[in-house]
Amino acid sequence: MIFVKNIINKEMKNKILLIVVFAILGTMPFYGQKKLMVGVTTGLTVSTLSESGNIYNNEALKTGFGGGISFKYRLSNSFGLQSGVLYEQKGFRKKHEMISGEEKITGMYNYVTIPLLAEGSLPLKGNARLYGLAGFYAGFKTYSENALVLSGENLDTQTMSNNIKSTDEGWVIGGGVQVPAGDHIMQIGFRYSQGLAEVLSTSSKDRNKSALFGVALFF
Repeated sequence: MIFVKNIINKEMKNKILLIVVFAILGTMPFYGQKKLMVGVTTGLTVSTLSESGNIYNNEALKTGFGGGISFKYRLSNSFGLQSGVLYEQKGFRKKHEMISGEEKITGMYNYVTIPLLAEGSLPLKGNARLYGLAGFYAGFKTYSENALVLSGENLDTQTMSNNIKSTDEGWVIGGGVQVPAGDHIMQIGFRYSQGLAEVLSTSSKDRNKSALFGVALFF
């Protein structure tokens, strides 16, 4: 009963947080035309697990999908805020040479993430602009799986929901190029996120490290 109660409490907290975020976004005023823009983001994620403070630990990288709905609130031509609700596939890949063959371990951890980012931009040639992002994110796990493969033979695939923590949070930096697309705005760039929370309940070292290379179209 205590275990069920804890799960319900976590789910309620996640739902309350989402409601609060959308309530804040919904109360933003429309001062001027297209002050608040809604867009679609899609792209490729490249991720791994490593100790806190390390960007990359020389392990094999795992690729996945990242995308969702984004919000862009322009404070001026050069400054603004970004948020949204993104689905991101994170995880890791490791290889070990053994006497019996090569052992491969793959972890797939999928999250719904909510970033809150400050945006700054500078003019480039024509109407193009160079932009940068910095801020924080909160993530909520939707699925997790670890797979073990030895010399091409799949030995074990299991969902590790009990060992993977249900939430994740960390900081984000990124940037790219912004160009007009008719009456819309297109941003082409990347976001690098480094987790601050422990991913595995069995390890206090590993953190999510992920880069999202994508395109965002704001309407």
